Amino acid sequence: MKKEILKFDIGSVTKIFFFMGLIGGLILGIIFAIMYVVIGAFGTSIYPTMYQTMPENMGSIVGLSAIILFPIAYAIFGAILGLLLSGFYNILSRAVGGIKLEFKE
Repeated sequence: MKKEILKFDIGSVTKIFFFMGLIGGLILGIIFAIMYVVIGAFGTSIYPTMYQTMPENMGSIVGLSAIILFPIAYAIFGAILGLLLSGFYNILSRAVGGIKLEFKE
């Protein structure tokens, strides 16, 4: 049985992309935070002259801000991307036809 995707609901696609961006941003924010906490902890012994002007807890500050800001930024950009892609698909599918899928009954 062949079926064709003619149109995506823009709101639902935007919502899914928003939450995918939120989760991806949280994962990347945690990874980034771990890296900066480690760099902040050991950076003073490796590069002492570079770290003289920075506060001692700079790695923790950058790491915490990454955990907060990355999910917000990725969620916003994900929602915008979902909005644009689903809108473009809906316009193009009217002109050239939608994606055809084949299912087994």
